[in-house]
Amino acid sequence: MSESSQAQRYLMRDFVRGGGKELDFGRYFHLFVRNLWLVVLINAIALGAMVVWLMQQPPQYASKSVVQLESEGQRVLGKVEDVQPQILTTDDYFNTVTESFNSETLMLRVARATGLDKDPKVFPPLPDGKPYSDSAIAGEMLKRIRAELRRNTRLIDITVLDEQPVRANKVAEAVVTEFIRQTVEQQYNLARMASQFLQEEAKKLKAKLQADEQQLQEYKERYDALSLEKSENITVEQLKDLNDRAMAAKNDRIKLESDIEQVKRTNPGDFAGLLQIPSVQAIPQVVELQNQINAAKAELRQLLTTYLSAYKRPELQPRYIRAQASIQQLQDSLNATLQNTRKLLAARYKTAKDTEDKLAAAFHEQQQAALDMNRIGIPYNVLQREVDSERSMYDSLMMRVRETTISAEIKSSPFHLIQEPMVSIRPVKPEKLKMMLVALVFGIVVSGVVLVVLDSFDDTLRSVDQAEEFLGLPALGAIPEEKPRKRAQLPFVVVDTPKSRQAEAFRFIRASISLLGSESSGRVLLMTSAVSDEGKSFSAMNTAAAFAIEGLKTVVVEADLRRPSFFRALPKMADKKTPGLSDYLAGQQPLESIIRQSPVDNLAFIFAGRSARNPAELLASRSLNTLILCLRESFDRVIFDSPPINAVSDTLTLIRAVQYVCLVVRPGKTPKKAVAHACAMIEKAGGKMAGLFFNRVNFSFGAADSYYYYGRRYVTQRALPLASTD
Repeated sequence: MSESSQAQRYLMRDFVRGGGKELDFGRYFHLFVRNLWLVVLINAIALGAMVVWLMQQPPQYASKSVVQLESEGQRVLGKVEDVQPQILTTDDYFNTVTESFNSETLMLRVARATGLDKDPKVFPPLPDGKPYSDSAIAGEMLKRIRAELRRNTRLIDITVLDEQPVRANKVAEAVVTEFIRQTVEQQYNLARMASQFLQEEAKKLKAKLQADEQQLQEYKERYDALSLEKSENITVEQLKDLNDRAMAAKNDRIKLESDIEQVKRTNPGDFAGLLQIPSVQAIPQVVELQNQINAAKAELRQLLTTYLSAYKRPELQPRYIRAQASIQQLQDSLNATLQNTRKLLAARYKTAKDTEDKLAAAFHEQQQAALDMNRIGIPYNVLQREVDSERSMYDSLMMRVRETTISAEIKSSPFHLIQEPMVSIRPVKPEKLKMMLVALVFGIVVSGVVLVVLDSFDDTLRSVDQAEEFLGLPALGAIPEEKPRKRAQLPFVVVDTPKSRQAEAFRFIRASISLLGSESSGRVLLMTSAVSDEGKSFSAMNTAAAFAIEGLKTVVVEADLRRPSFFRALPKMADKKTPGLSDYLAGQQPLESIIRQSPVDNLAFIFAGRSARNPAELLASRSLNTLILCLRESFDRVIFDSPPINAVSDTLTLIRAVQYVCLVVRPGKTPKKAVAHACAMIEKAGGKMAGLFFNRVNFSFGAADSYYYYGRRYVTQRALPLASTD
């Protein structure tokens, strides 16, 4: 078995077990067209119901006011916004004001201002005699009043709907008026509450400020803290100076330690190396001797210059000798001092260490004094800051209290009426055209849902594409539905009406079968169906007639021994008692006696014959194979018409003896499960499927594919002169 057939078998098995269906828009379109009457009925009901509803609705008139807002909300208090700020973006502010027009409080004010709360037409008396609640009155007014912010503008449309145009105009005016009054009252109340709040807070802050000032004064007297800030500054400066001096002494001591270690590593006789050490260079004796040596050398250089320029005068020679001797003497003294370097540096190190220790002790002592002063100053500073902060807040509040007055705080209204309401002469509701369109759309949606629900319960194959996809078999042809033919005519449409759509369909089937294989491999065919009334006998007769008019000798064998029907279709050729297949298989008639020639050239029939008690056993006999061998020798095509495969087992016996099996399917009638079961039975019996016939297709509703529809247009055109009749 090929992979494609195996996959298709799994597809059909999945469907039989309840598998899902793929979405096919073409199928739903054809479903819509096929059930157009139901769609029209549902839409007619929806439109009729909408007409009845519209007739019962009273006309409503609209009156509209347009209010303009400032770009920013007006402040109620000139200085209080800093105490409790309210930050709103522009869109937030506009939307907030728009929603304020829909408040229940405003609706109640409007109802009372216009007297609608007492109007019996608007608020008819309740059955129990009780008055309407404020919430009920506001709710009824909200149904009549709508406030909307125009997009990308600062304009608010206030629309009022009412059955009376004058009353709608009156209510529209009252909405704007009452909203402005409500806003002014809120501003006044807010200003009064803000002023009262500031005064109360100022009193509390004043009392707290007095208590903190008294506590600060007592602390000053207890710790003599009048000059505390000045003493703190002096202590800090002294502490900084001691810290700098201690760090310098420590650096000198560390430097001496490093130089002493270097002196130890230097040879005592290396006077030049010792002079490279910074601490050695800083010894006072070394510095003094180096200065004297440099001065003597400078004097010698001067003398030598004079001596050479005077051509070595004798009187200068003693001075030259004394200068050299002085330099040598000073150098010897320097060398002697350098030999005593370690002792000199040790003495300097001890002095530096003592100085460092004394400065560290003084620093710690001064630090402790600063800490003691801080312990006294911290509470003082805290008290001082609290007093300063409270004094600043008190001064600010007192300034706000003086500034907050009713005349200064209530601002001008941020709302401006730019369009006054007018009395309408035409009702705006109900919108008849709009509601009719809504009803139409609703009807279409409901009809679509109904059709989809009905289609979900439809378990049949309705198109060629659907059948090919579901069965995995090629469609040999689609035979269209035609009007009932007269009984006087033979059932061969390919002969009687060669230009009809049915005739063209059978010619198409003939060509499809001819392409199945070689001449010998497709000579014996079996026509069957899943259930009865699929039109397999009609398909078998006309397929055979199509082969016959092509010049192929064809015989049709009626193998349905239980319910024969050929004698009704061909009453001039046979009746119930005409010998046929059952007689031959039972050995009662020879083959030549049961073959009946039809009025169509090259077409013969073998009828079912007389009724048999054991049709299944007769078909399973060896005589059937003998019959087929004889017929293949005498005819080019042999077509068996068998019973429905799901009804009896006779067809399973015939499948083993033929070369190809053709399955006839009727769209919209044959259940998918029955077709799938029939294919499974054919496969189980070892039959080779040639394809399927899609019989009795209604092209008017798109049950078949477009290429068959185009064929209908082609074959129904009037033949031109000299054109072929086929």
